[in-house]
Amino acid sequence: MAVILARQLAQDEFGLYKQAFLLQNTFIMLLDLGLPGSLYYFLQHNEQERRQYVSQSLAVLALAAVVGGAVVVVGAPWWGGAFYENLLSPLAPQLAVFLGSTLVSSVLEVVLIARQRARQAAIAYCVSDLALASLVVGTVLTGGGVVGVLWAVTVVHVARTGALVVYARRAGLLGFRGLSREPLTRQLNYAIPFWGGHIVELLAVAAPQYYVSAWYDTRTYAVFAVGSMSVPFVDVIYATVVSMIVVQLTRLAQVNALDQTRDTLGNGIRLVAIVCLPLFVLLEIIAGEVIVLLYTSRFVDAVPVFRVSLLLLPLIATQLECVPRAYGDTRFLFFMCAVRGVVCVGLLAVLPAAFGLAGAPLAFVLALVASHVLLLVRVSRLTGLGYAKVWPLGVLGRIVAASLVSAIPVLVMKGTGLLAFGPALGAAGLAFGATYIVTLWRFGVLRSGEKAAVRTLGRRLGALVGVLGREAVEGRPR
Repeated sequence: MAVILARQLAQDEFGLYKQAFLLQNTFIMLLDLGLPGSLYYFLQHNEQERRQYVSQSLAVLALAAVVGGAVVVVGAPWWGGAFYENLLSPLAPQLAVFLGSTLVSSVLEVVLIARQRARQAAIAYCVSDLALASLVVGTVLTGGGVVGVLWAVTVVHVARTGALVVYARRAGLLGFRGLSREPLTRQLNYAIPFWGGHIVELLAVAAPQYYVSAWYDTRTYAVFAVGSMSVPFVDVIYATVVSMIVVQLTRLAQVNALDQTRDTLGNGIRLVAIVCLPLFVLLEIIAGEVIVLLYTSRFVDAVPVFRVSLLLLPLIATQLECVPRAYGDTRFLFFMCAVRGVVCVGLLAVLPAAFGLAGAPLAFVLALVASHVLLLVRVSRLTGLGYAKVWPLGVLGRIVAASLVSAIPVLVMKGTGLLAFGPALGAAGLAFGATYIVTLWRFGVLRSGEKAAVRTLGRRLGALVGVLGREAVEGRPR
């Protein structure tokens, strides 16, 4: 979606579009009160009170959406000044509806995953994202501009909110009769420190983007946004795996199952690392070619920013934030996020002056490294695991080795200069992927069930290729 929009919109319009979604992320972090994240924890406890936890969460979030939307409209002259050219504040009414609908609908997949309905959550993710991409791209192609994009996103999130209400009622999780104060107090005692941590973390996550928005024009922010883009699917994979780990670790923490805790945490890290580490290696090699191919040479200045932003992938693969959440230690999360935010803001005063635009994401990367050190110490104390056992170092080492081996054919092709052509770049990616799967297999990273899934997929792809080949030879292509 971002690729098409970057090509169809003028550069300053694309920057405005990215600023609107920066405001969306800020709005959610400021107003969700930590309630969506707390449901992962509370839907594993007190089975008789699950309906109250979901109902009170939706009620409070709806109220926050209304209040926040009003603040967006009334405060437009104030918050608009945070952006260098102040192009967003005239869109305040559309932004208010857009932001409010996004906030409430964010609970949909949370409830599904917390109730261990992973398949339904996956369907909800896919349907939502496909609908969002279709509407947004269609709006832009028909000349709707940024305003049309905001309305298209609003339509999708209103539909998601309706689906959430229908599902919650059918599952017996929505009803406002007989609600009491004690469960709400219990949930807020858990959620508020978690929320406070996210607000403080906003300093680290959004500070580089607000820094660039405040000191550079919208066209430059568009370049920065392209360089800071998230790698497709990584966020969804990480969020899904971590959510499942929180659910499992919450149960294991109640019975103090040390070995199972280590295995569950290690397996979650392994699954995320299998995706993140090879992507990091591959994209660092072909960063320039990818940016130019996807976004055209207009955004070639985004390449240094992109290379620095890719450093987040190894840090995502070794993230341990799920453990304090599972143990209910949200006060530590607040402290950790505070440290991350302070370090990031402090580095922003120095690094952009030395490294230009690339210094902004570098400040966040270094702040995340600092929080990783704090998390390692805390997780070791919470679980009783030694530092060397918190991360599955042996498995991570084999994944890194497999990624480096798989990079060899890509480096050979890059040396020939062929990667400037799209088909050659695609062939290099396929060569990397094929080598990586084989190497993972040989290095013993995949488990028996995963190997069986790979075999099944291989047989199906082979059968498909055979059918297509026969039909092409016989002159009956489908």
